[in-house]
Amino acid sequence: MRRSDKEVTNQEEVEEILSNALVGRLGTCLNNIPYITPVNFVYDKDKIYFHSALEGRKIENITSNPNICFEIDEIKSIIPGQRPCATTTEYKSIIIFGNIQIVTDIEEKTFALNKLIEKYAPQSPKLSSSSGAIARTNVLVIGIKEMTAKQSPA
Repeated sequence: MRRSDKEVTNQEEVEEILSNALVGRLGTCLNNIPYITPVNFVYDKDKIYFHSALEGRKIENITSNPNICFEIDEIKSIIPGQRPCATTTEYKSIIIFGNIQIVTDIEEKTFALNKLIEKYAPQSPKLSSSSGAIARTNVLVIGIKEMTAKQSPA
């Protein structure tokens, strides 16, 4: 990391950022063409889960190339500068590199979808592993290989 003075090394802080962020951006690549998709996600025990359609560009990309980059950020405020180009941002962000795969285990898939429901629609009922929604939905999991977190001001 170029700006090590901004690095967040406290694991509890990193997990708080991962748990509270509402949108992540998934970067995939196919034939040297990058593709970024905003996704709702849930972090659980060093894994990131999100749901997806059964087909589409994102699925084509990851089945061909499972290497991904995942980014989340939280912009808190804009800090005006006293001179041109001195304005800055108060933020927290995380960049993750890893591998992604489609979850095929029904129990893991059900677990991940229920974690997403808890985070984004806590008033909704939980799914059972026999729910038709399980069959109609892909669940993707990112295995984290490298992660960096930073904030400003430090």
